[in-house]
Amino acid sequence: MISLWGSLLLTSCRTDDQLTLKDITPTAIDDIPQKSFILTEPSANTNPLMATITWTQTEFSLSSASHPEPAGTVNYALQMDIDGNNFANPVTVASTNGLSANLFVKDINAVLLNKFNAVPEEEAHLELRILTYYGQNNSIPSSNTLKISVTPYKPLEEVQAVYLLGDMNGWNNTSTEYIMFRNSNNPDDRTYTYTGRIAGNTYFKFIPQESLGTYKAYCRKDDSTMTYEETDAGAFYNEFERYVTITINTQDLTYTIIDYTGNNTSVFYSTIGPIGGFCNWDNEPAMTKSSYDGHQWSGTFTFDVSTACKFRGNHDWVNNWGGSAEEFPYGKAVFDGPGANIAVPGTYKIYFNDLTGHYTILQQ
Repeated sequence: MISLWGSLLLTSCRTDDQLTLKDITPTAIDDIPQKSFILTEPSANTNPLMATITWTQTEFSLSSASHPEPAGTVNYALQMDIDGNNFANPVTVASTNGLSANLFVKDINAVLLNKFNAVPEEEAHLELRILTYYGQNNSIPSSNTLKISVTPYKPLEEVQAVYLLGDMNGWNNTSTEYIMFRNSNNPDDRTYTYTGRIAGNTYFKFIPQESLGTYKAYCRKDDSTMTYEETDAGAFYNEFERYVTITINTQDLTYTIIDYTGNNTSVFYSTIGPIGGFCNWDNEPAMTKSSYDGHQWSGTFTFDVSTACKFRGNHDWVNNWGGSAEEFPYGKAVFDGPGANIAVPGTYKIYFNDLTGHYTILQQ
């Protein structure tokens, strides 16, 4: 029966004496008891529920059927836009084959500020709709929309990404190829770490996101402390090729550089990629391996659905790493962990270090 539905939806209509698709009853969004939300910054490592949106099934009528029925293979996208914009520039905030979606405080706040240029502490009037996708890229909007108002908050100072800048990337001050990882998403923790190969006779510094395009960076002051300034001096120096673990604290302006003693530096993977529900847990897209250090991987990927994300090496489940759902955007994956949670569909720059399992998932 599912196969029959699929055939009908792909062709939309048959002109012979078999069953034909003659009508579609669109989805209807259910009403919700609360339509006005004033968001406040959640505590660290939490992302509370703002609202759950539910809707009815899209139903399809066949020429010989007495009443509409649900189809076999459809996907629902919950879209948001500014009220009155007629969904000219919608943002998909959830994608599912179910009949409900949860909206979380941090995610919706980020959408308002980054996609709709909303002003913190000012009410934004929004409109929600469902798009039902069926057949070969066919879609139909819900029969109604849901209007809500949301007042976003101004996030506390966010944790900035910090990158290596030096001989390994030709001192390119716009390069984001080598990222410093983190063990914590707590904004009060300003500790960054990097484990990897450093070539001999190499100079380097550390440049935060806010300083890309300039040469203002974290520079060496002495054997344990740094400065944050734009200067030709103050580069860190590595004399002999080795694997190191670098740890810096951008608040205390302290650092350590020690030898990495793990026994996995000689294990190199031919491919590593993010894998999850977005690709049905198979045929994952490939990340790019660094030519400087074959244990550093990165890539930019677009996710059309909310998804868990793990990492798999050589297309083999023997080599897989996952972080807990709360460890986002920074985390440290372990063997066969559950997978970090990408709640909002969109485009993300992803980094992975196969020596330590550290990853970073940054929305673009």
